[in-house]
Amino acid sequence: MVTTVQLATARELAAAGSVQDTLLVGRTGGYAVLFKLGIGERALATKAGATRLFSGLDAAVRVLRRELGINHYQVDTSGYAEREEPRTRPDRAEALKQNHEDAAYTEFLRRETARALTDTRPSLSTEEAEAYMDAVKERHLVQLEEMMRRKERSR
Repeated sequence: MVTTVQLATARELAAAGSVQDTLLVGRTGGYAVLFKLGIGERALATKAGATRLFSGLDAAVRVLRRELGINHYQVDTSGYAEREEPRTRPDRAEALKQNHEDAAYTEFLRRETARALTDTRPSLSTEEAEAYMDAVKERHLVQLEEMMRRKERSR
């Protein structure tokens, strides 16, 4: 098993000139990035520490060039094979769903705030609002008790 290195560390190694060679190695479902250093080989890692697998060469090259400033690399496609089943990201699907729900709730709050700001009814003090809600609750309680009595009588 190859030792891995996080992107931030790889960036520092590249900036210091410690990366002697870079190799894009084909694997099932994508490409791994290996760095040859004086102390051995290191694979670019995911945040969880596993070897990062890029779905295509374009994605790997984009990281090498933009993030690490590495423009020279070798490509070994001998181990590359298409993934049998499509790659799924249930964590991303859940995050996108949550983002959608958050956006919808934010829009709801904006609409309701705008509606409240344009409301011309007079404001209520805290005491007036509590008294109003107590009256509403009392009215609903009376209605509920009446319904329960009717239900008991009908049995």
